[in-house]
Amino acid sequence: MGAINPNFKDRVKYEIFHAIEGTMIIEEPIGWQNDEKEYSRNKDYHGVVAKFSNTLQFIGNGSDFILFIDSIYGINAEIKLTKYEKHPLTDQWTTVYNGYLDLSTLGTDDGKLSIKFNSGGLEQALKARESTDVEIDRITTIDGLPLPELSTQTVLLEGRRIFLKSEWDSDPVSTWTMLGVRSDAGNTRRLSSSYPLKNVTKSHEQAHSIIQGAEGNENIGTAGMMFFALADRTRVLDISISEMSFKPLFTNNDWQWAVFSICLTVYKDGPDFNVKNRYYIFNANDGQIFGIHNTVVNVQPFRQIITLLEGESLGVDVFIQADLAGGSNRRFYVTVTDMKGKMKIEEDSFFEQSTAKFVLAHELADRLVAINTNKTGAMYSEFLGRTDIGYAEDGPGALTGNTHGFWVRGFDKIPIPSEGPPKIENLFKPLTTSFKDFMASYSSVWNMGMGIETIGRKERVRLEPLSYFYNFNVTIKLPNQVEKVKRLRASEYYYSSLEFGYEQGGDYQEAMGLDEYNARTSFTTIINRVDNTYSQVSKYRADSYGKEFARRKPKLLFSTEDTSYDDSVFMMDLKKDEQGIFKERKWQDDFNIAPKGIFSPETATNLRFSPLNMLFRHGWVVAAGLIKYPTDYIRYGSSVANSSLKTRLSGRNEYAENGNIINSELDKARFKPEWVEFEHVCDFDVMRQVEGTSKILGKEIRNFYGLVEFINEENEKEKGFLFNLKPNGRGQWKLLTANR
Repeated sequence: MGAINPNFKDRVKYEIFHAIEGTMIIEEPIGWQNDEKEYSRNKDYHGVVAKFSNTLQFIGNGSDFILFIDSIYGINAEIKLTKYEKHPLTDQWTTVYNGYLDLSTLGTDDGKLSIKFNSGGLEQALKARESTDVEIDRITTIDGLPLPELSTQTVLLEGRRIFLKSEWDSDPVSTWTMLGVRSDAGNTRRLSSSYPLKNVTKSHEQAHSIIQGAEGNENIGTAGMMFFALADRTRVLDISISEMSFKPLFTNNDWQWAVFSICLTVYKDGPDFNVKNRYYIFNANDGQIFGIHNTVVNVQPFRQIITLLEGESLGVDVFIQADLAGGSNRRFYVTVTDMKGKMKIEEDSFFEQSTAKFVLAHELADRLVAINTNKTGAMYSEFLGRTDIGYAEDGPGALTGNTHGFWVRGFDKIPIPSEGPPKIENLFKPLTTSFKDFMASYSSVWNMGMGIETIGRKERVRLEPLSYFYNFNVTIKLPNQVEKVKRLRASEYYYSSLEFGYEQGGDYQEAMGLDEYNARTSFTTIINRVDNTYSQVSKYRADSYGKEFARRKPKLLFSTEDTSYDDSVFMMDLKKDEQGIFKERKWQDDFNIAPKGIFSPETATNLRFSPLNMLFRHGWVVAAGLIKYPTDYIRYGSSVANSSLKTRLSGRNEYAENGNIINSELDKARFKPEWVEFEHVCDFDVMRQVEGTSKILGKEIRNFYGLVEFINEENEKEKGFLFNLKPNGRGQWKLLTANR
């Protein structure tokens, strides 16, 4: 055991722990003096983790214990290695660090067992599977261990009023129709035929092109004559024809009287298409007919507001009727050519409220951690936590809900009966996501970060706002003046462009996608010396239009129909009413005044999740590169969303999504874009600070998330955030300068 330093033999000890086999104090591993420990801030999640890059060699009881655990539990076994050192003054054993043995690197050499170790089993397990999509209602982990039933809630979706507009135009192929009536007995005859118009914009599911040549009679229409069929509920439709022209040619004019009309016709009784009412767009009789023969007729603009009941339909018809008295084989024929027209339906549409299953953010994160790491209850977040699950208070993001299109539509799993033949599965697919997509979405929307922390012998994932990982209190004080100082511009924190919003949203088959505000928006800054984009784009959706379109295809009515929203994960900004019912937040819950620039602001939801309001939550990060330019602006670039939306969050000025933001209105930057590197010895007391915690406003925080105070090359006190530390030898520090 020549690698053991006798000066430290009685002051350092190592402990191995396995959750089932227990704890063992082992002989000192060979190579412990060069453990090459490193503290490094994760560039994506911003938590600080400890890394180890060396290989330890175990002998004696340590080697035996590790091989014994490996023989029973295999490569996935978690063996925790803890290093203790006696306090130089009190002689009390103090934890220096924890690490986990990586059994994938196990080997033997000359009777010595060699193995690498790393910072944490939880981090390693989560990282290995963070991109794996999983069904969150599964009852086992990826490794087959049992999970409790997923905890879900029910939200009352009160509905988003949506402005729908469907449009029709002339069909370049079908521009004529021909119809005629005849009688040998002097009867009055009537006939209707379609006025061919092509549907060019389809907001309404019931909108269709009118087929040339489709015919009906005075009382009954046919499917091809309908441009709107069949109404799924009572709807108030504003129908207008801005342009219409045609050329009629009348032949065989053997009649006592005749009428030629263009009608907007309401049909009732579902697919029987019985005439309920006709509204005359154009009407000519007797002498008027001769006046329009073989002449282009331009119709005056027409508008009619109709309350269409469930099961009713609409058509635009050419309608003729004639009294054919006076002899046999009397006829009235007309051929209509050059048929043109522009028509639209506008609707302030509303769908009755419904309910949907959802899972709250804390439960979703905890579920994803458990599925990927086999550890239940290993996620902690005061930001997402709630009193009903054991936290001291409800966090600001506690009532963020997550649902998907199938739940919104009312689909769910069909339970398989214990007896009898299995039931046929419906179209339902469970909410499926990955931990990486969860973090990308919550980081974008709420500006959150993640760290791994150890409480006692257990590790847990810590999810909090990014400001938690950049605490503005001094938690580490270096006693001596630092040496070999090196300063570099942190150019990666200067952003020439910004991007906020969502991968999906604003692009719908249905109309009025441009009214949706929660899509993707880009901005530019004053910075023009680097080409860096600060991109915060959520994988989950927050568009109220997409969710509403899905909701309007409920399972009850569309049980065998897919929609483009079924697999989409939607985030919801929720509240609880006085009766404890979950509902979506409206503008009155968070804003000083009603939003502007959108349709139906009173039913608008997820307003806090708009790209501009996301930008404000990320403001202190973006502001780091703009400290020298307080009077310049972040300028709107482009958007696939409704950039006309204006909101005013409490405590802020009113801004439009396409507005320019003066830099001074961003929250104060917590750091400056400057790296400072130096040497400072990491003795016992310094490392106790680095590894320790501090109580700030009644809450404990890991010291490496606070400020490091040091004496700089000018013999002045300076502060910065720890990004990298190699404590061995002379101690190599890398900080991001604090903006004090």
